This record gives sequence, C-alpha cells and structure tokens, in this order.
Amino acid sequence: MRNKIIFFFYLILVLLVGLYGLKKPNYNWDMLGYMAVVIGYDHSDPIFVHDTVYQIAKEQVPAPIYNQLVDGGLEFRKRMAANSNEFDQQLPFYSVKPLYTRMVYLFYKLGIPLIQSIHLPSLFSFFMMGFLLLFWIRKYIQFFLGLSVSLLIILSAPILEVVRISTPDCLSAFLLFSAMYFILEAKSLILTFLFLLLSIFARLDNVIPSIFILTLLTFSREWEHTISVNKYILMLLCFSISCLSISFTTIRLGWSVFYYPTFMRSLNLSYAFHPQFHLRDYIGLAMSHFMTGLFSTNLLLFLSLSVLVFIERSYPGSRRLGFDQLFLCNIFFIIAVRFVLQPMIADRIYIPYYLCILIVLIRTLRRTKKNGLT
Repeated sequence: MRNKIIFFFYLILVLLVGLYGLKKPNYNWDMLGYMAVVIGYDHSDPIFVHDTVYQIAKEQVPAPIYNQLVDGGLEFRKRMAANSNEFDQQLPFYSVKPLYTRMVYLFYKLGIPLIQSIHLPSLFSFFMMGFLLLFWIRKYIQFFLGLSVSLLIILSAPILEVVRISTPDCLSAFLLFSAMYFILEAKSLILTFLFLLLSIFARLDNVIPSIFILTLLTFSREWEHTISVNKYILMLLCFSISCLSISFTTIRLGWSVFYYPTFMRSLNLSYAFHPQFHLRDYIGLAMSHFMTGLFSTNLLLFLSLSVLVFIERSYPGSRRLGFDQLFLCNIFFIIAVRFVLQPMIADRIYIPYYLCILIVLIRTLRRTKKNGLT
C-alpha cells in the first residue's frame, strides 16, 4: 500500500513537471507550421490560414518571442511571415504527423487556446512515459531505487527538453517506448503492432523503426512468439498503406506520393528546395550534422552504456547473442539508416532508444548479479 501511495505522488510530480513545461514552453518556429495544419482542417484558403496563424501567435506568444518568429535575423522567417504562398509550401513537413495534429485539433475544438493545444500531446505523452518507465523498472530493481532512477531519467535534460517543444517528438517517443515494452517485457505481438502503427501516424519517419523491428521479431529465433511470413507481409502492408495514405496529403503541393523523393531535395545546408538532389550538398549537410550532433547530444553516452549489455552472454560459451542484444543492434541500425535518409542527430528523436538502452542495461545487470549469486 505504501508503494502505491508513493507511486501516486511520483505521478503527481511528473505531471507538475509536465505542466511547468506547458507554462514555460520552447517556442520554436515549427509550431507555426503545426498551427497552420490544425487551422487548415477547417479552412482551405492558404491566405486565411497564414494570416490566422500569425495573428494567433502575435496575441498568445510573448512579444520578444514573436519578433524572433517573424524575423530573428533570418531571411527564411521574414519570407514566411510576408508570403502566404511560400508559407503554404512548407506545410507538407507538418501535415505528415496526423496523429499529433489531430490531437491538437481536438484540444483546440474543446476551447483550449491553440498555443497551449499544440503542447498538450507532449504533456500527455510525458506523463505516460513517466508512468511506464517506473512501472517497467521496478520489475527489476527494488522499488525505492527504481523510483530514484526513474526520477533521474524523467528529469534529465533530453526528456525535459522534448516536453517543452511543440513537436510530435514526445508523442512519438511514448508510442515507440510502449512498443518496446510490449516486445521486451509483455511479449504481445498485437499491442506491439498497434503502437508501431500509431507511431507512424505520429511521425511518418517512424516507418523505418517499425519495419526493422517487425523484421527482427519475424526472423529472429530468440523472441518468444513466432510470426509467419504471411502475417509479416500483412503487417508490412499495413505499415506501407498507412505511410502512403499520410503522404498522399502532400500531393496538392506537388510532392511525391512517396514523400521522400521530394523531401530529399531539401537535404542541403540551406534547407531550401533545389530542383534536383545534389550529392555534394547532401554530404556537406551530413558531415556538418554528424560532427556537431555527436558532441552536442547524448548519443555517444548512451551508445557507450549499451556496450555494457554485450558483456553478459545469454548463452555462456557461445557467440550467440541474446534477444536484448539483438534488439540493441537493431536500434543501432535504425539510428544509422535514419541518419542516412535524414542527416540529423538530435536527442528529441532518440528518446525512446535512450530509454530502451537503460532498461535493457538494468535487466542485464540484474541478470548478471542473479547468475553470480547462484
């Protein structure tokens, strides 16, 4: 009973931290794009959408921040504020996150100001991640130690940052982390598939981890469930149809139905669309983000921690990897493939992978200690 009461107060603390993020948000320019998508659900006129977005931002955002959003010394922001057609051309980057924008739309229609509505999905996801994190960790370590570890994790800089920004990244992190729980702990194929599918609707690029995770589960003999080839193909088909149905919304602006062929034309240091994809510009962008990203994010730290998982062998005397180790290898591969397709290293994208690495590390240390005692 005492542990349940403490768990309750832990959740209250997580909620309060999330509410602080709601009160002290990080006003990034992307929020204007998501606001435009939400308003666009009811209005198709790009001029009306553009003017309404900037009017709402002017009324609900602090004046110094608003000045940064419409100017900030950046020519791009000046053009977006002055030209509704150019602003409308940016919306495919934001319309391909329909689960997030529809949640924002729901909050907005309930009467919540739009500036607050775009942060509420992150607040909900942050709270749910906090719950799932402690719920999972306490299965392997003593409750009060697990509580301390969960608080340190949930109050860490990368997670606190992702709850303050108006993007679908926190929602995406919660959905992928939940899928990992149902893979590694609950062993439920149906719920794994459901959360992976939902993650695609939160961020279109989550089709990458969804495909690679499903492939591992199907062809690895280490997972407890057997997935037939027919079932594998059917689930891949669901992922593909979902992906195409989401990207279909960008056709009106001349984008490819497959999204990425058009998106890759923006892969350059200026992030401006070029008539063609140029490998030289792509390499310059990749090198710039690789060098800065490795030292400005926590990726190297968590990759280093993950090495400890490979010290313990699930099959002593054998080179065969256990499922936890195979799953981490799959995560490394997902991160690499995602970087190739979109050269960017950012903590906000890697939150579910960071959490998974920590959980698997705790599981490994617990198993090693147990085997050492026996």
